[in-house]
Amino acid sequence: MSSPVPENIDSNPSPFVPTHPFANAAGADAILRSSDGVDFYVHRTILSLVSPVFETIFSLPQPELSTALPVIDMQESSATLDRALRFFYPGTHPNAETLDELRGIIDVLMKYDMQSVISVAKYYLEKYHALHPLAVYAIAFRYGWKDVAIAAAKETLKDLLRMLNTAAPSDLEGLTAIAYHDLLHYHYRCSEAARSTARSLKWLLWPTAFEFCRCNRTPVIFSDNAPHQVPVWFSQYLTSLGELLALMPGAKMHQTGVFYQALEQAKCQHCRQFDFINFASVQLQEQVKAEIDKIELKF
Repeated sequence: MSSPVPENIDSNPSPFVPTHPFANAAGADAILRSSDGVDFYVHRTILSLVSPVFETIFSLPQPELSTALPVIDMQESSATLDRALRFFYPGTHPNAETLDELRGIIDVLMKYDMQSVISVAKYYLEKYHALHPLAVYAIAFRYGWKDVAIAAAKETLKDLLRMLNTAAPSDLEGLTAIAYHDLLHYHYRCSEAARSTARSLKWLLWPTAFEFCRCNRTPVIFSDNAPHQVPVWFSQYLTSLGELLALMPGAKMHQTGVFYQALEQAKCQHCRQFDFINFASVQLQEQVKAEIDKIELKF
């Protein structure tokens, strides 16, 4: 027995109704009919200026003595068509509240070769690269937007991208196996560079301005390729951080658990004199970023 539909849920939602400027606007000389049968009244000149595909469509011969407006049957739904048109139509403004909506808009813009609007679409897409880097990478890769793809790939370095014991994320939709493999390989090489930088201080000039604690020390190699004594807790921090960066090379080091664990262990007066916070949040972070920036993403 099927469950009854709750009274507050409309099982038959109202059909989409176009609003200005697509609701039988004055001067409209064509109709775009969505896949769900909704008519959008448009101006051929505007669409032709933006899209060479529409320019070709409107240049086709029309039936003689026809007084009705020409109707172009579209494959897009009314909601998607409305959002796509508002991305460039005069008197409107872009409206994409979610990444899925933006993906649908971009598909329409690319399908109809609206190159003059692509820069706007890329601008909106870049806003999502911090929250949904994998999805943004997939969209950018699909359309050959290298700058957006690289920026999104760098954001994936903050995630556990190579955890294979979980289900495939939906953000991979539309991404080829080769493109995903290249992203994983990029992630791996960045991980190795970040881990190596954290576990070895050969990049840190010696003599250093830091005053290390003199108790419970262990040797670490600095830029002069000679071992120098540092606190045990500091050496353990470098090892633990290296393990973390091997999984998430783009992690913010001063926001990690191993950072706060190291702070708790630096208890003596000499340890407190070592500006560990500046080292971990600025110098080490910048050095890791510099090493990662040397790695090129295959595109």
